[in-house]
Amino acid sequence: MREIKILFVEDDIVLNMATCVAMEDKGINVKCVYSGPAAIEAITRLEYLDALLTDIDLGKGPDGFDVARYARRLYPGLPVVFVSGTMGLHHAANGVDGSVFVAKPFHPAQLMRALDQLIHHDAA
Repeated sequence: MREIKILFVEDDIVLNMATCVAMEDKGINVKCVYSGPAAIEAITRLEYLDALLTDIDLGKGPDGFDVARYARRLYPGLPVVFVSGTMGLHHAANGVDGSVFVAKPFHPAQLMRALDQLIHHDAA
């Protein structure tokens, strides 16, 4: 059985590093990137992907909604968790079907609960 692989996209370097370390400390295989273009490249290059956690506002280039739509084209039904401190109202209209939204500031455990909910829901 292969390990679950998660892509985390967050342009805030401190938040990205802290969240990735917290996930790695829990034994999660996470690839961390800092921008929309880097996320698109990672999704294209990864051998497989089990879930996407992405900020919505990623600065210049593709936003988190664009990243999620791209990921879903390559991985239909991929569990997606969006995070944002300002874009929560846009999630319902622009997020991918079946995704979850977590407001910033968040604790990494909140992301893990949302992800666990999506992964186990898909497995059921």
